[in-house]
Amino acid sequence: MAMIKPKYLLPAILLLIAIATGIIIQHRATSGFKSLPSPIYGGDYYHQMGCIIHIREGGNPLVSSTLPGGSPGYLPLYSFLCASFSDLFNLKTIKGMFTFSLFLYAAATILWFCFFSAVFENNWISLAGTALANGLNAYPILKYTPFTHQVMLPLFLLCLYLTITHKKSRYYISLAIIYGLLTLSHIVAYVGATLILLTFLLFELYDNKHQIPAYISSNIKNWVLFLCISIPVVMLYWYKPIFVHHLKSTYDRIHMDTPDFARLDVQITFLFDTIKSYFFNFNDIFTSLKTIFLWIGLYSLFSGKSGQYKAPTSENRFILQLLTGSFIATFCYFITEPVLKMNFIPTYMQGFYISTITIIIMLKGLKFMYQTMNLNVRMAALISSLLFIALYLNSVFAFQHYIQHDQWVKNAKNPVHEIYQSLQKYLFTHTDVNDVILSTKELSFAVNAVSGRKAMVNRWAQQNNPYADIPQRDLDAAKILYGNDINEKLNLIRKYNISYLYWDYYWIRSEFNINSKLQITGIFDPLLTLDRDYYRKQLDRAGVKYLAINFWLDPASRQENIRKFNLLIVAPQNYASFTMPWKPDLNKYLHEVWAYKKQGQKLAVLYKIEVHENE
Repeated sequence: MAMIKPKYLLPAILLLIAIATGIIIQHRATSGFKSLPSPIYGGDYYHQMGCIIHIREGGNPLVSSTLPGGSPGYLPLYSFLCASFSDLFNLKTIKGMFTFSLFLYAAATILWFCFFSAVFENNWISLAGTALANGLNAYPILKYTPFTHQVMLPLFLLCLYLTITHKKSRYYISLAIIYGLLTLSHIVAYVGATLILLTFLLFELYDNKHQIPAYISSNIKNWVLFLCISIPVVMLYWYKPIFVHHLKSTYDRIHMDTPDFARLDVQITFLFDTIKSYFFNFNDIFTSLKTIFLWIGLYSLFSGKSGQYKAPTSENRFILQLLTGSFIATFCYFITEPVLKMNFIPTYMQGFYISTITIIIMLKGLKFMYQTMNLNVRMAALISSLLFIALYLNSVFAFQHYIQHDQWVKNAKNPVHEIYQSLQKYLFTHTDVNDVILSTKELSFAVNAVSGRKAMVNRWAQQNNPYADIPQRDLDAAKILYGNDINEKLNLIRKYNISYLYWDYYWIRSEFNINSKLQITGIFDPLLTLDRDYYRKQLDRAGVKYLAINFWLDPASRQENIRKFNLLIVAPQNYASFTMPWKPDLNKYLHEVWAYKKQGQKLAVLYKIEVHENE
């Protein structure tokens, strides 16, 4: 039996130690959690849990887990995998999410190491890259965005590198599958991957500009193979937006909770902040060292003193093209905003691609230093081992700081409120996963989070679906709850197939801020719609009181660099009472099926809505 060479054995041992210790540390930190480290009202982790429960309860992964008939807001790949993992090991969903994160840590560590090894052909440098790209401080993974960054991104980059390096059909097939799955993982990562693929293609066409026909002839087979495999997968998500909705949005999803990149000051500030944070970051010793290695890597790339700069399959060429594509994907808002009035969420794009390419360039700088200093194998191995250990420990310390000091981590050591535990049991036992529940947006968010049941209305931001008529949904919910036309109410209940109405003591506070004297002091997350004549006329006709205001759409994103909109907010003057805020004419159709009481007082009630066909 052949012996494994030390240059392969020692890095493998260090990698396995990092995986094992990382799993142990993460497990010990999260094993006592009884809930998610996130607010139940508006918390991303809870919305993600609702998506997972929706699938586990038999819901279709390719449709929205919140809004009937909509596309999934949190794209379903992570939810589907986590749901399948939880079902396989018969785990409760919260336990399944934390346990699945342990598996993802091991998988991501191996994937990043394989990618860096493929590019640099040096296991010691790949160790350092793995510690930088997949530090323990990125965990636990409880949401589709970090899943995409830590798992799908290295998979895509590895397939991309192998494809352009070897030009073999099997790599085109692998790239097509992963590229297609990106559209089910995170839409920003998918758009970035598309722009990066186009960048690589343009570079290849330029390199073969004097022999375009021959180049096309030799590559057409693989291109067709790539398209035939990737397009059907991509269409799992994009079919409805393109062929049903014709890419027509009903509200401005892009600008409602991210910086307003239509503003020149925001555009320039983001550009300089990004460059400073990656290329001129000297805030502490650790970031200063990363900046230094980044500049050494850039020098080695553009000086031509390291590697075969002109070879079409060299690591230099791959890095330069990926750098170009990453900058195009992140900063193309300078073109897309004035031309298309949109952007591709540069804040997320930068997190996916600029952060990754800068790590790759840092590793290029490390390799260049080893080559320049003519270090022998043992010395290079020793330095790399110490560097890996230092980077790994730094991520462990950052993880421990998060566990010890984050306010939501402290809350996660307690179970969710008894109201939602009791409600969850009832909904799991007596309702179907596709039943629709009406409540306020924040209460609907919480109910969906613990049950996976659909809601008529919900927080706008987490829906991530500009093609659903969410402004009309809010307006129709206001008509049902506060309108004066009972026939219209019943027709809307039938239209949206609403089965239940949920109330609890937080109803009014979930929409407006209230002081100790029970006075309205501010806006939280009420029903609202856009200030248009069409919507004003509907509210006026229904007798729903409203306020016209220029305000933010998302209650969690109210900074000066985020766009405000002209809105019609359903006013608190519509409330009929504290325990039954809706118009009394609705009570005839409500039948209490569950309630939570404390000291004889009802704090939450679920009503079954019964509307007969002849009514």
